[in-house]
Amino acid sequence: MSARPPDRHHQYGHHKAEYLAAVIEGVLIVLAALAILRAAQASWSSPGALTLSPLGIGLNILATLANSIWAAVLIREGRRNRSPALTADGHHLLTDVASSLAVLAGLGLVALTGWTRLDIVLAGLVALYILWAGGRLLRTSMSGLMDEAVTSEVERRIRAIIADNANGALQVHDIKTRTAGRATFIEFHLVVPGRMAVKAAHDICDRLEAALTDAVPGSDVTIHVEPEGEAQAAGAIEL
Repeated sequence: MSARPPDRHHQYGHHKAEYLAAVIEGVLIVLAALAILRAAQASWSSPGALTLSPLGIGLNILATLANSIWAAVLIREGRRNRSPALTADGHHLLTDVASSLAVLAGLGLVALTGWTRLDIVLAGLVALYILWAGGRLLRTSMSGLMDEAVTSEVERRIRAIIADNANGALQVHDIKTRTAGRATFIEFHLVVPGRMAVKAAHDICDRLEAALTDAVPGSDVTIHVEPEGEAQAAGAIEL
């Protein structure tokens, strides 16, 4: 859905659909953590003997390796393509990896020490880690739904590009950004000499849009041109 082009009812595109998918992933991770905590609490009250199955342990090891590789691929591709859904799915798999590693560590330590409750303690610690990972994912996804601005690093890059490519203008102010999945929306006010021809001001805008689009993939740039009387003193880029 997020890949659909803009239409009459969604003129800015469908990018935020990915954040909805990421929120669902985060909720599932949190629910899994709570389920593990509940099971650990119940087991603490009445711990039972552990049965070690070589076949089960072997399958667990194979699943852990497969999930580790696939999680790394998903997170890498998610970041490269700026896809919140892919990144969320990768982090979801990482929680499975953490659970599997805890199972293996718990079984090994129980076999060495004979203390069956050690497995329960590790399960609780893993559940807390999963709960933290799910909460972080939910926080990141909700920030996207709330039109979070670009990072400070990207903002500095945007301001530098504007300063380098706005020759002929006088000032840039009110720079605003927001992210929506793979799209980055950039808007600002461009102050030009009052007697500058519309064609000349338009050429400056075209140059700025091209430079920003090249430097920030997926960017959508909106520039409001103003005469020199609209210049501002605070927070502006003087050219």
